[in-house]
Amino acid sequence: MAVWFVCFGLYNAVCSIRNRYTDEDLYKDVKAMNRPLRRSSIIAVTDGDGSNRYLLYHDANWGCDFFPNRAATGDVEADMANAARYLTVEFGIPESDVELKPVGMAESTKYSTEHHEQRDYVYQLYRASLRAVPDGWRGDRFSVRGKDCRWMTLDEMLADGRINEINHDVVALVRQSA
Repeated sequence: MAVWFVCFGLYNAVCSIRNRYTDEDLYKDVKAMNRPLRRSSIIAVTDGDGSNRYLLYHDANWGCDFFPNRAATGDVEADMANAARYLTVEFGIPESDVELKPVGMAESTKYSTEHHEQRDYVYQLYRASLRAVPDGWRGDRFSVRGKDCRWMTLDEMLADGRINEINHDVVALVRQSA
């Protein structure tokens, strides 16, 4: 039995010498474990006519079209009220013209092309159905309060190379929650 322990000890010593774990390795591991969660409310706005088209706006920093979104608070009821206000302030949608409900939550880790690093996200997904679509929003593309917007189906989003590269996880979450 003692021979086995000696052999096992020698084997571990050789492995330790070959596969050194440096202070740099430790630093990288600790940094990876200490990444903050970014909480985000995603609002999947449909035009309410049953066409399965969703409102997207273009974000110049990312060079991509996104669902309306904002930082989440964590508390679903307060967050839903903030999401409704966000739609009013940023897109001019009166709260009385939208039916908003929570439909899902998901976590995702992905590379941020804007920040050039891996980031961890927690998404709270809301579905918003418009009761009244403004006349200026009836085309495929339009502008709202300085934002370039458009309507797209989930299939069109997944077929768009940039949206699929940057935001596939969110599009998949919306599709899964439909």
